[in-house]
Amino acid sequence: MQPNQQIFWLIEPQRKPSQHIIAGGFILPDGQVAIARSSPYSSHATFPCIQSFQELQQKRGRNIIFGENSLDNYHLQSFKLVRKKDMTGISGIGIVAVGCYFQGFGDIAVMQWLTQPASTAWYTGGWEQIELIHGHKGKTHIVMDLI
Repeated sequence: MQPNQQIFWLIEPQRKPSQHIIAGGFILPDGQVAIARSSPYSSHATFPCIQSFQELQQKRGRNIIFGENSLDNYHLQSFKLVRKKDMTGISGIGIVAVGCYFQGFGDIAVMQWLTQPASTAWYTGGWEQIELIHGHKGKTHIVMDLI
């Protein structure tokens, strides 16, 4: 798997301009789609692939816009988890996982490991929770992708 993620927005064209973004999304390295919903209630979910997700949204009359990190005061920030030293001997060193931070969507993050079998997890505590769990006292860092 290559860390080849893409950010996108789910738009509801019939809503008022200030309410037209209903979710932010991120395509994970294995092709799964992670979305965080903004309104009316914050939630998050993972879908099997972008094609089935796009088909579902088209049936609902929604649009998907790719490539912009910020839109209408919502921000998505992709990142890599970079490990200097592998304390457990499981994940290795270098880029070991990739993810996305959903600012304005409850400030949650999703992350997928690049080692097999790939696993995906949501972190409701955002960056801080990822660093607390996976940081290994400074031996692993979150590196944000350039916008």
